[in-house]
Amino acid sequence: MARIVCLILMSAAALINDARQHPTAAKVSPSVSILLPPSLPSEDVQISYFLIGPFGGSGGYTKPRANLHSYEISTLEESQAATEIRMIVFAPGCEIQTFVFALAEDSRINQEFPCQPVATVHLAGEIVPKELVRNNNAELVVTYMAYWAHGFYGITDGFVVQLRLATLRPDENGMFEVDLPYFSPDAAAPSPERRASFRLLLRDSKTWNPIATDLEPDVADLSLKGRGLRIRSAYSGVIKFMGGHS
Repeated sequence: MARIVCLILMSAAALINDARQHPTAAKVSPSVSILLPPSLPSEDVQISYFLIGPFGGSGGYTKPRANLHSYEISTLEESQAATEIRMIVFAPGCEIQTFVFALAEDSRINQEFPCQPVATVHLAGEIVPKELVRNNNAELVVTYMAYWAHGFYGITDGFVVQLRLATLRPDENGMFEVDLPYFSPDAAAPSPERRASFRLLLRDSKTWNPIATDLEPDVADLSLKGRGLRIRSAYSGVIKFMGGHS
């Protein structure tokens, strides 16, 4: 009897040891990964994406994180696998790139993001009235507004894809200068399908509470119908940006 018990115990131990050496493979969730160049700080990379599947559509942004070699985006939504993903990827100094992938339930896609250098355009501006910046905490945030993304994502309304471009401090007279990326397709766009603008927002640098939103250029040809500054290859002189208190 004792010999039988001993054999049972030895068999059980062997099974446990074998399970430890050969664990059951965990089910891998489907995803798409954007692989980054080693020289590109991962915390500066911005990715907007839109998933399409039996759940309908769902979009979002990746959360900026430092010291990453890639950003992984799960293609599961409501426990259902997406059938397609569309992405907009940007990093400072690089052109905006778009990607579209058809997906299966077990898709594990790796896509490199090679930084294609982008030209810059110099903008000199003045915020009016200057009282808006008399608070020492005032800072100016410049954002790229991708109105064209609605068409790219195949939607008619919803959130506008926004990419952060610069944060700077105007002087006490409301004067500022900044170099912004020049996206030539946006400057040449004849229709809203490729429409975009630079949005200027003044906020408190400590609380992030808005001081003045959607500062508009006082030059009609440079205003995108109340949606900010048109993208141009050059801006002449100092452009006045009008804003009221929020």
